[in-house]
Amino acid sequence: NDEIGDLAVTMDILSQRLNEANKESEKIQKQRQDFITNISHELRTPVTVIRGSLEALSDGVINEPEQVNEYHKQMLNESKSLERLVNDLLELSRLQNADFNIEMQELNICDVLNDSVRSASNLARQKNINIEYSLDRDVFLTKGDYGRLRQMFLIVIDNAIKFSYENKNIYIILNNNQIIIKDEGIGISKEDLPNIFDRYYSVKSDENKTGTGLGLTIAKQIALRHNINLFVESQLNMGTSFVFEFK
Repeated sequence: NDEIGDLAVTMDILSQRLNEANKESEKIQKQRQDFITNISHELRTPVTVIRGSLEALSDGVINEPEQVNEYHKQMLNESKSLERLVNDLLELSRLQNADFNIEMQELNICDVLNDSVRSASNLARQKNINIEYSLDRDVFLTKGDYGRLRQMFLIVIDNAIKFSYENKNIYIILNNNQIIIKDEGIGISKEDLPNIFDRYYSVKSDENKTGTGLGLTIAKQIALRHNINLFVESQLNMGTSFVFEFK
C-alpha cells in the first residue's frame, strides 16, 4: 500500500491493455490476410475461365457454332461477375475513406424507400413476391445522401428477395425512428449472424451463388456514414429482419 504498490498496479493495467491491443492487432491482421486470400480467389476464378475459353477458341479446339456461342456467353457472364466484384471493392474503399465526402441534404426517407422498391420490383415479380408497406407517416425527414441511402435500402431489399421463397411476402415497416425490412425467407444461422456485415463474408448457399460478399458491408458503411444503427435479427427458416435505427 505504498507508491511502489501503486506503480505495480499501474504496470499491471498497462500490461493488460497492451496484451489486449496486441490481440486486436493480430485479429485485424488475420482478417486482412483472409480478405486478400478471398479476393485473390474470387478474382482468379473468372480470369481463369475467360482465359481458358479464349485459348480454346484461339487454338480452334472449339469451332462448332453452337459451342462457340456458348463459350462467348460464358465469358460474358464471367466478365460481368468480375466487373461487379471490382466495382464493389472500389465502392467499399471509397466509403471507408474518411476523406470521401457524401452529399448531405434534407430528404424524405419514404421517397427513398419507394424508389428502392420500384428498382427491386422486377426481381420480386420473378419470384411472385409481394412487398407490403406499413408506414406510420408519409414524410420522414432526415439529412443524407439520396443515392447512397437508396443503395443501402436496395442492397437489403435485393437480399430479402434473393433469400425468400417464392410466393412469400416482404414487409417494410416505418415506426417512430426505425425502418424494418423483414422477409419470410431461409433465415441466417446463429454461426453466420455475427459475421454478415464483415468485409467479404458470404453465406454459402444456392441462393447466393453470384454474391460478392461485399453488399451488406457496403450497406453497413453507408449506415455508419449517416449515423444510422443497422442491425439484424434472424432465425433459420423463420425469416430475417434488418433494422435501421435513425438517431
